[in-house]
Amino acid sequence: MKILALGDPHGKLPKNLDLIIKKNKIDVLICIGEVFPIKRDKNNSGKANLKKGEEILDKLCSYNIPTIFFKGNMFGSGEGVKYFRNFLEKYRKKYKNLHYKQIGIFKIKGVHFIVFDMIYEKHSHKFLPKHAIDKTKNRKKIERLNKLLKENKNAVLLSHAPPYGYLDKTHLGKHVGSKFLLRAIKKNSPKLVLCGHIHEAEGKSKIGKTKIYNLGCCGSYKIMDINFSTLE
Repeated sequence: MKILALGDPHGKLPKNLDLIIKKNKIDVLICIGEVFPIKRDKNNSGKANLKKGEEILDKLCSYNIPTIFFKGNMFGSGEGVKYFRNFLEKYRKKYKNLHYKQIGIFKIKGVHFIVFDMIYEKHSHKFLPKHAIDKTKNRKKIERLNKLLKENKNAVLLSHAPPYGYLDKTHLGKHVGSKFLLRAIKKNSPKLVLCGHIHEAEGKSKIGKTKIYNLGCCGSYKIMDINFSTLE
């Protein structure tokens, strides 16, 4: 299986995307982070460009191949939650090849993809509404993730955030990855993890035998050949 894994687009896709998909005979598209660009005002406050984001997702889905995408750390409160709920309902009806779960598993062409979208942790988010960090919900999500990893040893793990301490250092030198994810990887040793979120930390690393790739952002991508022999 050939996959095209995109970093967080934020409104920008790879150049010559049509040719990349055709030439490499891509079977699955993975968009690890936010498709929406952020418009900044003079106070550096951000607002999602909804029209552009929808155009990006329309483009990705137009190839009519299975497409997994992530919400990431956008639309986490207020009107944003309502918008994303309506957006997701509309796009699921519009494109049957579109796949999204906050946490769960997809089986595509014989390969299992475990998805783990954004989970908020106090150490990595300085300014968060109180409701964003729910210890009970977080515990249930981690229990679900560990169960999926235990039951699917040859799955590809897709996470918006990188694990804490690996490919997660910001331009200020702070590690802001997921400690929950780190513990799950150490406990279950998946063969491959794809992530994004911390744009400046693009690259590859390892935790034991687990290979980890931070896919970067804004047009960055990686083509991978995934099969049972590479995941055993």
